[in-house]
Order: sequence, then structure tokens, then C-alpha cells
Amino acid sequence: MKNLKYFPYERNQYFYGKLLSVDDFQTEQKYMNDKRRLINRFLHGCGVVCGLNVVQIDDCTLSLETGLALDFAGREIIVDAPLTRKLSMIEGFDSYTEEDEDSSYLYLCIEYAEKDKEPVYNVTGSASKTTEFNKVAEGYHLYLSNKEPENGNYSNNSYYEAQKVVYWGNGIRISQLFPKYVKSGEEFEFKLIVENMGQKLPVRFSYDLSLDCLSKDDKNWMTLEFDEENYEKARRYEVPFLVRAAAVKNIKGRVQVRKGSFSLSIGGRQIDAQAQCLSKTDIVRDDIGGVISRRYYREAMEEIVKDTYHQSIYLARIGVIKAGTTFVIDGIEQMPFNQYVYNEVLAGVMNRVTEEKIKKLERSVLGPVNSSPGALPDGIRPGQDVPQMATGSVVIDLGIGGTARQKFFSEEITHGLGLGAVHIVLGQSFGLKEDSRIVYGAGDIFDEPEHTVRAELGARADVTEGTFVIGLRLLETTAARQVKIYWMAVKDRKDSLYDREERSLFIKPDMIYLKLRETYYFQPVITGAADQRVRWRIKEAEGGSVDENGMYTAPNIPGIYEVIAESAAYQELQASAFVVVKE
Repeated sequence: MKNLKYFPYERNQYFYGKLLSVDDFQTEQKYMNDKRRLINRFLHGCGVVCGLNVVQIDDCTLSLETGLALDFAGREIIVDAPLTRKLSMIEGFDSYTEEDEDSSYLYLCIEYAEKDKEPVYNVTGSASKTTEFNKVAEGYHLYLSNKEPENGNYSNNSYYEAQKVVYWGNGIRISQLFPKYVKSGEEFEFKLIVENMGQKLPVRFSYDLSLDCLSKDDKNWMTLEFDEENYEKARRYEVPFLVRAAAVKNIKGRVQVRKGSFSLSIGGRQIDAQAQCLSKTDIVRDDIGGVISRRYYREAMEEIVKDTYHQSIYLARIGVIKAGTTFVIDGIEQMPFNQYVYNEVLAGVMNRVTEEKIKKLERSVLGPVNSSPGALPDGIRPGQDVPQMATGSVVIDLGIGGTARQKFFSEEITHGLGLGAVHIVLGQSFGLKEDSRIVYGAGDIFDEPEHTVRAELGARADVTEGTFVIGLRLLETTAARQVKIYWMAVKDRKDSLYDREERSLFIKPDMIYLKLRETYYFQPVITGAADQRVRWRIKEAEGGSVDENGMYTAPNIPGIYEVIAESAAYQELQASAFVVVKE
């Protein structure tokens, strides 16, 4: 089974009187094995099917439990008995040194292996080789590595998200996890991932991102900041951020680190470091699940067949603290790259769990759908409108602190209850942790020594946008850097009638200055209408060109030109933007 090719397929043709040789029996075995592993790989994928948990026994020893996995070639890897080993006795540990300060991780890997067994006398053997092995034992090979998988298609996650490294050095690794597909005109989440790979001092950094066909608060750039002192100490941090895709289709959104914007400090000391990263995402208008399915059916055959190089299954990421000749296991993370094989039973269970989550979400947004009195909240009679409610939290940055009467504001928050008036309740947390106490109303009533920030809170709601901003005014000087505010927005269902606002269309920006043949993306904004499609045209015959996504290309002739956007669903909706073209 050292052959990694699936094709071509040939099987024996038997007939009476056929003389059978060793090659015939090997062909028979190869045909059956190749067909089985072809089905394993194409129908089930590769990864752990069940078991193979890695358990820490003590500071130097771990245990591998029984289980089953399928490797990249569809071959079965079976561990039929638990295995206990000291970390230093596993192959690959000797090559690990503390000289590489950027790697305090070791990965426990497993791969398919074969071994000849049962030597027997070979009656047709030569004088120098009188024995042959009677059987081949299928097993596994366990080893340690400090390298991560090179191939990006090592798990199911690779079909809908991609992780790119921003910076790796000084005992930390910073990366961005972006979805591969996002919906046109909608907001989506990406994650900043910070991994502490042996750095003992607190880390703080920031950098700017340039956004192409994406936006953050109507700007084509954003700043990412991270301060490890604001989080409970851990080896890995995931910080979510929200951006919005432009109203385009079949265009790649690009996110790139601005040159020279990366600032890194470790233990309060500034570090001279450079970062670079370019993440891309496809902006589509179709259903993202359908796009991924079509891509898989179109490309899976070619990708799987060409990936015949050696690939292992990563069972665990092991944190190691090493000093001289001694070492200690600092922790074990199971299946760091989520290399799992999902079967029909598990898929059915997960589908049921997803359905329950959807029903719960619908109940929280729409209220109870059962009209029986027992199913309604306290104080709500059958047939009575149930208020809509949304909750959340936001952290307001105070910089290096603030003085009395100084004001700070949050970014614009979307409460998700639609347009119209909402009632907003605010509470101030005593800390940034989830288990910190919260005070609502006048905080001076409570004499709390841990209440380090004394402030007044207020909220300003925009009924035309369905958003609000939280404001904070300090009552006394504080050295705190951040304040966490919890909010609850409540809306009467009768106010939903306001959602039917008058439809409008405008272009952002409404005037720009370009050079000859320069290009620019215009963004249409439609309010009060579900259909966001627009058609573009230019009023002047020689005024350049504009495509279906709003990308305008200036002509070779200087002048002032009008770009017009018209709603595809409502003919009365149209807007204009003016372009001043200069040499």
C-alpha cells in the first residue's frame, strides 16, 4: 500500500486453466484496496473518525487513546490499544530545541505505516536470500513535529475560511482569519488571532488595514488594536471584528496591512518590527452555501488527486516549557486543525442542534409563537403584542485615562430591531471579565471599592438607521483605559410600522476628482427597500465607462461628467454623482 495513485483500475480476468503468479494475487489485492480507499477519500475525506484523544498523564507523559482515522490517501489508521509514552521518548523530540524562541509548541502527528512480519523459508529463493515475509502488518507511526501543515486543505474549514499570518516573531504569532466568501452589501465578521508561543511579557500591538471593496464605518481603512493586559492570560486569543462588503458581485475584496503602520511593544518596550499580510474574499450575491457546493463539485476531483504528497493527521498541539535538559508539558490542545471526518449520524445530530438554535433565535426576536397563556412571558396576555428585545455589550476605549467631565463615545451600534424608536437601558461593568458585577442607574449609590470608573451614561438612538451611540462622561479622574458597557434595547411591535419608510437612493461620494483613465468605485445606498440592485450609466456619451458594480473609469478628455444610478426594482429611484476629470 505504498502506492498513492488511485488510477488506472485493472482486475484479474479468471478462466479455467489460467496459471496464477504472484503478480496476479498482488493485482487482486491492489484493486480491492484502491477501490476502498478511493471511496474513503472522496466520500468521507481525511481525519479522525472517532477516538484518538491525547491525554496528559503527568508533566512529562501523555497517553493516546484508541480510535480510527483516515489518511490523505483513504487508508485506515487504527489504534487498537491505548499507548502511553514519555514525551522525550517519542520520535522527533530530540530535534526540538529552545533556540527557536518562536516555537514553544510541539505537534503530535500520526500517519499510516506498514511492517513486514512472519519470516518464512522461500523454496525458490537464492542462496543469499532464503527467507521472505509471510504477512504485512498495517499499523501507524507516531511522531512529534514543530511544523504546521503546509497544505491549506487539511480540514473542512479550508472551504470557507483562510488564515494568513501578519507577524511571527519574538515569541508571538499574529494572524487574520477571513471568510473566503461574503454576501454583497452585508456585514461580516473576521477574526484577529494572537498566539503566545513562549513570550512571558505582556504584548500590545496595533496596525492599520486598507480595505478594497470593503468598508468599516463608511471608511476604506480600519485600525486593529490588541492589548494582552485586557484579557485573561492564555496561549491563544481570538478577537472578532466587523466590516461590510460593498454592493458589488463577483469581485474580490482585499484587506492589506498598511506599510509602516505596525506598532509592537512587549513588556512596555517598543519593538522594531514589520508586518505584512494580504487577505482576499470573494464578494457574491448568491447563497454562500451554494457557491461553496458548486466550487467543491467542480474542483474536488482535481484537488484530491493531485494532493498525493505526504500529509499527516495532527492529533494535538502540546505546549512545552523547556529549560536546559528538563521540560514540562504546559498543556494539550486536542485536534488543533480540526481534522475530523463527519459521518451521517453526526451530521443528523448537528442538523437537529442547528434547527433548535434557529428556533431559539426566532423566539428571541419575534417573541413566542404559541398563543397559550402558559407559553407567554409574565404579564403578557394572549393576543397582546410582545415587545422585541436585543442585548449586547461594548467596550469604550479611554486611551491613557481621562479627567473629570471628559466625554467618550462608542462606535455606532446596530441593535437589530429595525427602524423606529427604541428604549435603551445601560449598565456599567466593574471590569472587563464576564463575571464582573454590573451597576444600572446611579452608580454612586453603591460604595464599591472595585468600581474604578465613575461616570454618567447616555444613549442617542437614530430611528432612521436602526442604530445608537453610547456616551460616557467621567465624574472623576481615572487611570483606567477601558470601560465595558452592557446595553438592552426594547421596541414595541407597534413601532415597526415606522420601518416602512419612504424609499430613497443616493451615491457615496456624490463628487470626486480623478485623473485621466483613473478608476474609482461608487457605492449606492438604498434605504426603505429590500431590493438593493442598481443599474449604472453615464449621462455624457464621452464620459468614460462604468460597470455593473459601480467601478467608474475616467475618459481621456478632461471635463465634468455625471454618473447615474437607477434602482432595478423601482424606476422612480435614481441618484447622480459628479466626476471632475483633470489632466
